[in-house]
Amino acid sequence: MNKRKKKNKGGKWEISFAPITRYSMTFCALVLIIILLGGGILSIRRMKTDADASLITSHAQISQRVAGAIHLLESLASLPEFYDPDLPPIEKVKKLDQMNPYFGYMMICYVDSGITVYSDGSEPASLASRDYMQRLFSTGQRQVTDSFAAGADGATLNYTVAVPLKDSQGKITGCLFCAIYFDEVVEILGQSAGVNGLEVTLVGTRGQIMSSSDGLPYGESIMNVLQDSVLFGTTADQLEEQLLASLPGSFWSLRDGGLYYTTYQRVENTGWDILCSVNFWTAFGETLPALCMVFGLTALVCMGLMWFVRRYIAGQMQVVDTLVHSVEELEKRVYQDERPEEVDFKEVLRLTSNGLSDSLTGVVTRSVFLNQASSRLKKADPQKLKALCFVDMDNLKYINDSCGHAGGDIGLKSIGYTLREYEKKYDGVVGRYGGDEFVLLLTSLDDEKELLNVLDELVLRLQTHIQSGGQSIPVQCSIGVSIYQPGAELKQMIADADEALYYVKQNGKGYYHIHQN
Repeated sequence: MNKRKKKNKGGKWEISFAPITRYSMTFCALVLIIILLGGGILSIRRMKTDADASLITSHAQISQRVAGAIHLLESLASLPEFYDPDLPPIEKVKKLDQMNPYFGYMMICYVDSGITVYSDGSEPASLASRDYMQRLFSTGQRQVTDSFAAGADGATLNYTVAVPLKDSQGKITGCLFCAIYFDEVVEILGQSAGVNGLEVTLVGTRGQIMSSSDGLPYGESIMNVLQDSVLFGTTADQLEEQLLASLPGSFWSLRDGGLYYTTYQRVENTGWDILCSVNFWTAFGETLPALCMVFGLTALVCMGLMWFVRRYIAGQMQVVDTLVHSVEELEKRVYQDERPEEVDFKEVLRLTSNGLSDSLTGVVTRSVFLNQASSRLKKADPQKLKALCFVDMDNLKYINDSCGHAGGDIGLKSIGYTLREYEKKYDGVVGRYGGDEFVLLLTSLDDEKELLNVLDELVLRLQTHIQSGGQSIPVQCSIGVSIYQPGAELKQMIADADEALYYVKQNGKGYYHIHQN
């Protein structure tokens, strides 16, 4: 990431967090788009689920009501008193009137062979003009009518279920019929639609709307309602054929600026069809609270990450400030002094002691080693053995005197290269502690036996020869070792290893000694 840096009035370096904020906002916007797309897909799936569930509910209740009426009338039609010519029709009607309160119909009536209907308290009336009665007496088949106006006011809507009365010779002697309340069906459709805001419509045998939870006009052709819609996967003619053939199905459509999913099915024992439709925005509105919660949590996570990133970068910039300040001070002392021969090089070395790595040997400096070694000790596997090695080059002064400082530098580079191999192998860190002194921390040793094998090998590796000015000069090192004990401080380990190194120096050099607590 390209971060713009500048100095503040105090001389410290700062980072502009505007790009980080901008990228975070862009990320949140992308997440919002992805969440909305995901919500759209979930809403489409929910549309199908809700519409199918509503269709199953409304279809089951209406079918059950019609089937119950048929079963009741057929059971009554098997009673002998309805075939007794000596029993007056009014007596037959009284028996039906006694049952009606228990089944919740508008009426249950008896019709004789002359298609005359009898009811208690009213004059007999002819139903010969009714189409369904004519079909019943001509075919001998039970009838379930569409909704129509009936009653004394001629305005009350109901649905009629009628079954024939046939004697032992199969002759039709009359029929029984009951009327289902129109409002009862309206309530069923409203309950099925109200749960998820769906539209449920009951269509009659001629494709006319008999009842609708969405307030569609009574008696209007369903095809007229759909004529301004754009249908997907079907056409208006194909849909009409499907309905006439009593085949279930579904389709997608665009109407009134919204996407709709509609599923339909024929009601058993009738010529009615139930259509259940759901609007995309209705389903999306049900999903929106969950989407908002997901987006809110995502935004909080982004804000939290930004806060941690700012803190981390601020901490790192403190290190950068220290290094930059050291370099600037060094430049002033070296390049702005008119007499370079009087430069205090001990002070120069002090100013550069906070560098990250030693330019000669490639290992880290003392300050960096102390920080990294402390961190490694805290993170190391407690089951592993940890040891600190204090390595000292025994004959640097001899090499410098014999081959010059170039020869000494070659020897120091060789030691640094060798120690870095063990640093990588045993999950450690190596640093240059002083002029010819190195410290090596090893944190992944299996046991003390492996430590001894490593030390034996290391002593042999550090006893080498360097070529300088046509000479082959031997290099030899002594090693003091301290083993980490739980709760021990890094400074104490260095002190113990230094004490063990002193023991080696006093007893012949060129070998190692482990400090004993």
